[in-house]
Amino acid sequence: MNFPTTSTASKGSDAITITAKEIEAMNVNTMADILNRIPGVRCGDTSVSIHGSSKVKVYVNGKPLNDPTATHGGVRWDMVDIDHIEKIEVFKGKGGVSHGSDAAGGVILISTGKITKFKGSVKTHVGRNDVFNAKTNATMLLGKMGLGLSGEYNTDDGYKLNNDKETHRLGGRLEYSPGDAADFILTADYMNDERGLSGLPDFPTPFSRKETDISIFSLLSSFNAVTAKTYLNQGKKHNTDISKGLDKSIKVKKWGQDIKYNWKFNKNNGFNLGAAWELNTASGTAFSSKEENSLSAFSTWSRSFDSLPITLSMGLRGNYNSDFENAVNPELKIIYKKNSWQISASYNRANNTPSFYHRYNETSSTIPNPDLTMETSNNYELGLSMTHSDALSTHVTLFYNRLKDKITYVRNDYGIGQYQNLGEATYKGGDLGINYRPLEQLAINGSYTYLEAKNEKTGLWLTAKPAHRANVDFNFTPTPKLFFNLNLLYTSKNYTNKSNTRSVSQYLIANARAEYFFQKFSVFSEIENIADTTYYFVDGLLAPPLLWIVGLEYKF
Repeated sequence: MNFPTTSTASKGSDAITITAKEIEAMNVNTMADILNRIPGVRCGDTSVSIHGSSKVKVYVNGKPLNDPTATHGGVRWDMVDIDHIEKIEVFKGKGGVSHGSDAAGGVILISTGKITKFKGSVKTHVGRNDVFNAKTNATMLLGKMGLGLSGEYNTDDGYKLNNDKETHRLGGRLEYSPGDAADFILTADYMNDERGLSGLPDFPTPFSRKETDISIFSLLSSFNAVTAKTYLNQGKKHNTDISKGLDKSIKVKKWGQDIKYNWKFNKNNGFNLGAAWELNTASGTAFSSKEENSLSAFSTWSRSFDSLPITLSMGLRGNYNSDFENAVNPELKIIYKKNSWQISASYNRANNTPSFYHRYNETSSTIPNPDLTMETSNNYELGLSMTHSDALSTHVTLFYNRLKDKITYVRNDYGIGQYQNLGEATYKGGDLGINYRPLEQLAINGSYTYLEAKNEKTGLWLTAKPAHRANVDFNFTPTPKLFFNLNLLYTSKNYTNKSNTRSVSQYLIANARAEYFFQKFSVFSEIENIADTTYYFVDGLLAPPLLWIVGLEYKF
């Protein structure tokens, strides 16, 4: 089995697709474990970026998962139950026409499928630094209605001073299918996250604390060819530091309505039409209440041919923004698929509006910048995927992204930072993915990304953008009941200030995981940073030393 795979051109898609069967074969515990296998994608516990851009939109059954009180890369992955995922689609550097602003890096669509039966799990683990995690989820079918519930508690003392955290999460899902042509999905999720912010090694913040409350409500309705999405995404962030007299909070609400119509002329020719509205409000202790709204409409057309293995598609989206420039964004794409290989080429333009967090959030190490303006990105991509045999497949992507008024975090010599418009910047490079199964019991999955991210005016590298990243996974299943994984991750040197005078060194770390299954139970263990290497993340923060966990899961 190879994973991830590339969607077939017959569907008019060049997305990277991961199925439920492939996720099950990975034996992973987090969304980061899944997404980091995809070339060009970097995923953390609460973040994601594609080809160096954190402007990535994430949806679960149409529900937005992006944190409204964070930058565009902030995503609440804890709200996703991996056991219930049916499919993940990753659009690298595209998707803004169908999904609107703030998608220059791409779009990630997660589908959990319909609730069809009673099932669930209870999972817990403990580990070094008093790590404790317990979570449960369950679904059941009651006639035409499906019900899902989930919850999680997590605590961690951290590996450095003022690095502890504690989170609570609750989620609910209600499905109703009155007939074959109609479906309704109502979801509600809540999370509270309280943690310390340790700061940079040279500029520690031992008294800085942050508490975040996130709640997301959504209603996804579909009837024949019409799909409607209604959502409320709201959050509150409270930052304190008694040593500096800091006590600041920011509240953000995003109300939205999105409707789409799929107009199919025949099996080879069709249109997608849609419109969206969003109202954003914010209030805080450091600024007066703000209100912004946006309206947009889009249309896409796709055409495939019986006589040629080609799919053509194009689209256009118009965006009205009350507080920023209006934008018209096109998208063009061609896919050629024949037998065991597929080649695709695409262009699209996307606009990213600075969030309230970018402009008004204040912490011990960040000052606001209410004068930020909109960022525009022109993205070009060429992709080639090949299935060489049942045991070997490869995927190559070349990309070139040119950004105007690039929004980036700039830190001064005293460890204090601010989001600023950087002028023009370019992201260019390529990535390579290899899936190889030399034995039925052994799968090797590797990825490599080269990224050259520079300020066009100065010729200097952008901060926190390493040129080289490589990731290799060895999955070994000697028996159906036993699974082993070894992961190697390499990241090259990168700069931490815009003058390129300070940097963090390259690093190579190894992680291991093992799981044993018996009846409905499984026991698992993970070790991160096996060699106990001292290294720093790309933003200059000290990374964890050797960490371990052991746990137990029961599925019913």
